[in-house]
Amino acid sequence: MRHALLRLVAVSLALTLTGLAEAQAFPTRPVTVVVPYTPGGVTDLYARAVSAKLAERWGQPVNVENRGGAGTVIGTQAAAAAAPDGHTILLASYAYTSNQVLMKKLPYEPSALTPLLLLGTSSNILVVNPALPVADLKSVIALAKSAPGALKLASSGNGSSPHVAAELFAATIGAEITHVPYKGTAPAMNDVYGGQLHGIFDGPSSMHNVRNGKLRAIAVASAERHPFAMEVPTFRELGVDFVFGSWFGFFVPKDVPPALQKKLYDDLRWAIDQPDTRAQIGKGGLRLQNMTQAEFKAFLDAELAKLKRLTERAGAKFHIE
Repeated sequence: MRHALLRLVAVSLALTLTGLAEAQAFPTRPVTVVVPYTPGGVTDLYARAVSAKLAERWGQPVNVENRGGAGTVIGTQAAAAAAPDGHTILLASYAYTSNQVLMKKLPYEPSALTPLLLLGTSSNILVVNPALPVADLKSVIALAKSAPGALKLASSGNGSSPHVAAELFAATIGAEITHVPYKGTAPAMNDVYGGQLHGIFDGPSSMHNVRNGKLRAIAVASAERHPFAMEVPTFRELGVDFVFGSWFGFFVPKDVPPALQKKLYDDLRWAIDQPDTRAQIGKGGLRLQNMTQAEFKAFLDAELAKLKRLTERAGAKFHIE
């Protein structure tokens, strides 16, 4: 018994020392940050800002790989299947949570990825094409209720925060919308600009195009006015009790050693805290967060529970094939 215990302690110590050695040597080759969306959206913006700074710190290339499609499943599945050596990192957003609730079957186990660091949180703003006859929330609701599917809203993909926001909004006002998913925010927004669709629930990054006249902001789905969009009223101010937002965070394959996870967390935190990185991220209107890894895991559990309650309460029990 005593010899078995000693062997167990020896093996545990050897694994710990191996993990520490791997962390100290990391990275030994270029690192890939997977973004499960097409280029041009805010997730891509955040990934490129952080990756550029990590490359400076590590002395190795840090490449952003855009793998959009299937409501982020393609990119997320690729990251989940990557070698657990820290050289593949996923920057995910709300669809990581919502797919677990809304998709009947996923081709990967959510537990195949380990939450590492919460980058920040955001609020959804309903923005519309200013040339279309939806100038305010009253006219948006009137259009939505005029006929099933009359209000056409884009999203960055099935299960994305713009999709979930649109469906929950429709359930809140008692209407049925037409949802049109894309492989990212950029292609979705192009069709909103072109007038093919009425609007989209986007983040505060869209305020640049609100202010230059390409979009009109209707309302923000936050408890109070957003600091990046103080001129935009909340839905609650306009009589609709609707609060909803997104998040963005980094993940790694589950078997990345704890010592390497700590190094990745510390280096990501350093990169995010640099003034030039914060300035770049600020263009997306993100509220940066400073949670520990354990707090991020608890945050995701709470987001899952909250979405289940929201969909059940609002009656928006939609599923994605």
